[in-house]
Amino acid sequence: MIPEKVQQKLDALPAACGVYLMKDRHEKVIYVGKAVNLRARVRSYFQAAGDERVFTEHLVPKVADIDWVIVATEKEALILENNLIKQFKPRFNINLKDDKTFLSLKLDRRQPFPRLELVRRYTPEEGVRYFGPYSSAASARETLRIVNAIFPIRKTPDTVFRNRTRPCLYYELGRCLAPCVGYVDAATYGELLDEVEMFLRGRSQELAERLREKMRQAAERHEFEMAARCRDQLAAVERTIEKQVVASPQSVDRDAFGYYAEGGAMQVQGLLVRRGKLEDVPSYAFATKGYPPPAAFEEFLKQFYGRTRFIPPEVLVPVELPDATVLAEWLAERRGGKVEILRPQRGEKARLIEMAERNAESAFRAAHATERDRVRTLECLQAALGLLRLPTRMECYDISNLSGTEAVGSQVTFDRGVPNKARYRRYRIRTVEGSDDYAMMHEVLTRRLRRGVEEGSLPDLIIVDGGLGQLAVAEAAMQALDVAGVDLIALAKGRERTEERVFVPGRPEAIVLPPDAPELHLLERIRDEAHRFAVTYHRKLRAQPYRGSVLDRIPGIGPARKKALVAHFGSVRAIRSASAEELAKVEGISPKQAAAIHAFFHGQGGTPGANFS
Repeated sequence: MIPEKVQQKLDALPAACGVYLMKDRHEKVIYVGKAVNLRARVRSYFQAAGDERVFTEHLVPKVADIDWVIVATEKEALILENNLIKQFKPRFNINLKDDKTFLSLKLDRRQPFPRLELVRRYTPEEGVRYFGPYSSAASARETLRIVNAIFPIRKTPDTVFRNRTRPCLYYELGRCLAPCVGYVDAATYGELLDEVEMFLRGRSQELAERLREKMRQAAERHEFEMAARCRDQLAAVERTIEKQVVASPQSVDRDAFGYYAEGGAMQVQGLLVRRGKLEDVPSYAFATKGYPPPAAFEEFLKQFYGRTRFIPPEVLVPVELPDATVLAEWLAERRGGKVEILRPQRGEKARLIEMAERNAESAFRAAHATERDRVRTLECLQAALGLLRLPTRMECYDISNLSGTEAVGSQVTFDRGVPNKARYRRYRIRTVEGSDDYAMMHEVLTRRLRRGVEEGSLPDLIIVDGGLGQLAVAEAAMQALDVAGVDLIALAKGRERTEERVFVPGRPEAIVLPPDAPELHLLERIRDEAHRFAVTYHRKLRAQPYRGSVLDRIPGIGPARKKALVAHFGSVRAIRSASAEELAKVEGISPKQAAAIHAFFHGQGGTPGANFS
């Protein structure tokens, strides 16, 4: 039964080119599409033999309203559709979460002394060079670091460059020619920039020959400092040159794509060829949401090129795209030049597609194999320890303190074998005096389990760091709160501190897992993470132990001496119990100050300290 409001909209739809927006009862856009004929396309969703895509059977019952926008051409519809998907992020459209604005390197040759900059916006302008984009921000920044290390171009931003009156430290290190103070002319600096461009464009052999010739000429002119600089640059370039896969003997720019889809998931692999060499291999994984694989791939392409990035003149695809002509026109408009979308059948371009498809399938299987391996490890852990439940969610607890001071507990959570840091928790011990790890563990577990019982958020497995003693403490906490259906184990090193022993309630003997077992490695990993988390918090508290302390009330004892006292004695209680002679042994504390501290704590000299803690 079609809602009355929707039926009214269906009756009013024009037979024109445009974009339609489907909304739910909360007026939220849940799907955006484009059509050459809005009336025919939108009405097909609500017909028995209409749209056959799987997701429509879930989409249609949720549609409570339909809006549309009429445009003049299919290209305008494609552009508008892409923009609206970015704006509303509808749940039934393909959502390329990996998509981002990629980093490129920008060199503005319109300036006399430009620097190389990292940018995310690609705006074609005369005299401005772009290199990239890089799918990894780390690789972009590493490339910038290498260029700045090899070539003595300026590094400082424009505001600093304009206001300098003397060379910066980079000049002293030989890594800048100091154009900021006129130590190099624009022509010489321009030659240096030519070398930078050669390096970034992959013309490494040509650059090496150029540097060798410059070194030879400088040596003939007895300019040995210049020759040495060329020698060092040449060595750095030769060290940095990496073997690249030659995709074409011609200096061409093209993007090739392949995909692999299975079970509602898709992996797309790109091969980005620049100047005939394979420069980048970005990979993307996303849910198809009921789209047929070719349609999902086309949606991917729209989002891939929808953000600011370099667009080559050739885009190679593995399937025929229904909107290939419109997509090519849109890309050509964005690029400012002709763009062809090709489905090659033979030759070098077809081999690129085959390579991309093989890599897509490999990446897909590797990602899903990792998930299967994690589940298999959890199943092996359940079998080895005789657990009641598959330990999908595990929580591990540890205690950290120094002679009872600043005692803390930690809780780390692993979901399906992976850390879930949103569920990490830290506990400051409230009720335990002195160094009693068992009592501290009981307090932490009691607080956690009480909250878990109230909220219905208990884990499948609780792990405590320690032997039978800590296991008994954990059992007592669970019994006191009547917690059932949660597995419990304790993990401890053996006497020789080599083998790991696992203690399970009701079994006096420890279980020793094989040293190469993945399930053991998982337990060790979660235990080490709990220990790290507890120690980090404990150290943070110890770093400022004197804040708000009674030591603040002692005249003449500033932050440095208070810190030295706590570091030496470990606690205010130990400082109070120390004699004047023991206090004088602390670095930075004179005998006179030691006597004043002792008198302060023992009520001598006018300020009784017996009530301070």
